[in-house]
Parts: sequence; C-alpha cells; structure tokens
Amino acid sequence: MLKFESISPSWISFGMLLRREIARFMIINRQTIFPQIITTTLYILIFGFSLGSQIKKIQGFSYIEFILPGLVLMSVITSSYNNASTFLFSARYDYSIQDVLLTPLSYLQMVVAFTLGSMIRGLIVGVLVLSTGVLLLKLKIFSIGIILLFLFLTSQIFVSFGLLVGLWADQWDDLWTFISYIVTPLIFLGGTFYSIHMLPYPWKWVSLFNPIFYMVNGFRYGIIGFHEFPIGLSLLILLTLGSALFCFTIYLFKIGYKLKT
Repeated sequence: MLKFESISPSWISFGMLLRREIARFMIINRQTIFPQIITTTLYILIFGFSLGSQIKKIQGFSYIEFILPGLVLMSVITSSYNNASTFLFSARYDYSIQDVLLTPLSYLQMVVAFTLGSMIRGLIVGVLVLSTGVLLLKLKIFSIGIILLFLFLTSQIFVSFGLLVGLWADQWDDLWTFISYIVTPLIFLGGTFYSIHMLPYPWKWVSLFNPIFYMVNGFRYGIIGFHEFPIGLSLLILLTLGSALFCFTIYLFKIGYKLKT
C-alpha cells in the first residue's frame, strides 16, 4: 500500500494544482459548461429541423448529421481555448502565478496540470454536447474510440494555444482578438458547415492548410463513418501540431517568458 509520506512533494503540489484548476470552472458550471449545450441544441433545432430540411444531402447524409461533428468541436475548441487563456492571463495579471512558480513543481508538471485542467473542461463540454446531439438526432455512433481520440487531440491543441496566448497577451482584448480573428475564421473555413469538395479551386486546397479541417475530418469519421482525408494522416498532423505547441509552452515557462517580474 502506497504511503502518503512516500509521495514526492512535487506530485502532491501537482495534484493540488490540478484539483484547483478543475474546481475553478466547475464552481461556475452554469457559465462554463451548460451554455455550450444550449447553443448546440439551438443549432440543431435551426439547421436540423428548419433550414436543414431544405438543404440537399451531403455525401449521402442529412445536412445536420454532416455538420454535427463540427458543431461539437466548436464547443470543445472555444471552451478549451477560453479556459486556458483567461486563466493564465488572469494569473499573470493578479500575480498569483508567482505562487505556482514557488512550488516544488517542475515546469513540465506545471504545464501538464494547466493543460489537463483546461482539457477536462473541453472534454466534458464535448461529451455533453455530442450526447445531446446524438439523442436529438437519434444517431448511431460509428466509432467511440476515434471520437475520443480526436476530442482529446483537439482539446489539447487549443489548450496549448490558449496558454501561449495567455502568456503573450498584455491586455484582455488580446485574448478576444485571437478568438475573433484567428480561431473563429479557422472554424468556419475548416469544413464545419460544408464538404471541401463543394469548394471551387483553389479554396479546396487552401482548406488543407487549416488544422481544424483535420480535426473535423477525423471527428466526423468517428461519428458518421465518413471522411474526406485519410484518417491516419489527419492523426499524424494533429499529433505533430499538438506536440510542438505543448513543447513550446514548456520552453516559455522554463525561460520565464512574461512570468517573472
């Protein structure tokens, strides 16, 4: 039996930091969790049972079935990014990040704790939103394993991106600038509401430079069994991007970029 005294102080600090990160968004779950479910439900009602009935099928699927994966990922992306970026910026703003830097945690443990805390919010939102959509549309899931894998990767990538923005930002407006001018356009141009085969040249090829396209492509395959790009390559691209962002975040923590005053 593992004794409490045998646990390293750094891992005790890691557990406490992770617990704090989860508690921080769970305490205000009516703001951090449930609004995403309501928003997606409205999308389904509008596109699925109103406008969607007037749109022809895409690749043999009804319009709402085809766009549901993108709607779910929209919620995961915004939740993951917002949680990570706002937390880290506010911690820098009120200097509470200094308390974390004084703990026995390594920089790797700090980044992992911050990443997991925000990812848990993104994954909770994703699972709840997907469950709502599946129940409303009475869908049969193609592959739960693929769904969870791409949910995990999508959340990790945008948590890491959010942490980077939280480090870089000098004012609150900077956080919303990225979500408004970079993240949102990428979501809408990433095949969320359409098939890239419907796009004219050269926009079809431009979409291949959008990382969200690979997230939606893999997640769509997990839900309805359809993909527009090889799943293995999509997975490799996201793994590479996620690893690069994660390692870069650790590096910035290690050199104390905008952390130490």
